[in-house]
Amino acid sequence: MSGPLLEARDLHKSFGGGWSRRPAILAVDGVGLAVRPGETLGIVGESGSGKSTLARLLAGLETPTSGTVLIDGAEVGRRRSRELHRKVQFVFQDPGGALNPRKAISSILEAPLIHLLDMPKPDRRKRVAELMDLVNLRPEFLDRYPHEFSGGQAQRIGIARALAADPRLIILDEPVSALDVSIQAQILNLLNRLKKDLGLAYVFISHDLAVVESLCDTVAVMRQGRIVEQAPRRILFGSPRHPYTRTLLASVPKFCTP
Repeated sequence: MSGPLLEARDLHKSFGGGWSRRPAILAVDGVGLAVRPGETLGIVGESGSGKSTLARLLAGLETPTSGTVLIDGAEVGRRRSRELHRKVQFVFQDPGGALNPRKAISSILEAPLIHLLDMPKPDRRKRVAELMDLVNLRPEFLDRYPHEFSGGQAQRIGIARALAADPRLIILDEPVSALDVSIQAQILNLLNRLKKDLGLAYVFISHDLAVVESLCDTVAVMRQGRIVEQAPRRILFGSPRHPYTRTLLASVPKFCTP
């Protein structure tokens, strides 16, 4: 098997402390994990368990207090390089808030093509049209602004922006939690199709166990900044070992028909 595409080794992240008057909060506590090419790793846990902080550390959006993140075996430095941006992209929870309200969609999608790929203008126009097609949005939407779109459409644009740099890994932080259930299903189907067609790997952050079970190959369970269990999806959902994992699974509502 090929080596990990993304690897985290003994990651720690604290907030506060030092010169701050606030006591230090340890948000991520000794996390180690690996994601192989083409794999989807789901990370689940309660609110405040450290999931989103871990996601930002893996993407290089936060600097670890200690520990190491590696992409293709190379350590991610204190400053995100353009090469890292090209390999790893991020999709945020709030689709509308993640898009610049002053920019038309064409400009939003062109930005990675300019700054990461140095793509000439004629090629950019073609690529932007391809990106819209990949996420099933009409080309006439390119002249519109983020506030003109529904939440599901805005998240499709966020995914298209992530795809623009032709990454190998996309980190998605609760990407469907702000959407209606029917729209969630559409976005999850889109992500599954893109994974198969483009050979993508995902790190998928969620508190929704049903969503994680439908999308992910491997699942890691976080509690108080630590990964307490990690296993292939079928094993973790079928025979969880850690008491906290069993508690999480038992908390999923079960609906009965009369």
